[in-house]
Amino acid sequence: MNILHIDASPRPVSHSRQLSAGIIEKILEVVPDAQITRRDLGAAPIPHATADYATTLSSPATLATPIVGSLDLAEPLIEEVDGADILVIGTPMHNFTVPSVLKAWIDQVIRAGRTFVSTPKGKLGLLRDRPVFVGIASGGTFTHEHSTQVDFLRPYLTAALDCIGLKTVQFLTVEATAFLEGDKARIAREKALEPIDLTVISQVLSPEGA
Repeated sequence: MNILHIDASPRPVSHSRQLSAGIIEKILEVVPDAQITRRDLGAAPIPHATADYATTLSSPATLATPIVGSLDLAEPLIEEVDGADILVIGTPMHNFTVPSVLKAWIDQVIRAGRTFVSTPKGKLGLLRDRPVFVGIASGGTFTHEHSTQVDFLRPYLTAALDCIGLKTVQFLTVEATAFLEGDKARIAREKALEPIDLTVISQVLSPEGA
């Protein structure tokens, strides 16, 4: 089994990094022999889309004859996703949504004719579904009944992943991190991991999910 572990925090030590590491630990309790591919977007950001890449994706004609080298970054990133049985993403919430480094990654892996096709009913993902666990850290609160912070992160990431075929997504959140220190932060992360649904891994382990 292969796990693709992605972190998007610019900080080397952060709540979202610790949360995604906790998710990995939980998964390894079920599949201890899993192999992990690391993609640290915070420490090693990938470039935003270049003019050549944008031009190549601009129409079916340009996609059919892409500019030489324009897809050299996108293809390895797509292959990492395609080769993974489970994705684990750790991300902070930046101004109501994903950090720009994670958006840059998304812009590379969503590609017409490669990871999705357009149909009369909308975009249809071409990659096989697999479990995706997303650990989110936020300085404020956005899931509580009286939260005032807008949440564009979960709807956006759900739609982006669904676009390429990844529909089995679970979000785990640590909120109000601006007020968490020491044991309070550790307890908050442990609580965030409690609802993790590892039963979805069975679809990967079963012959039908292989």
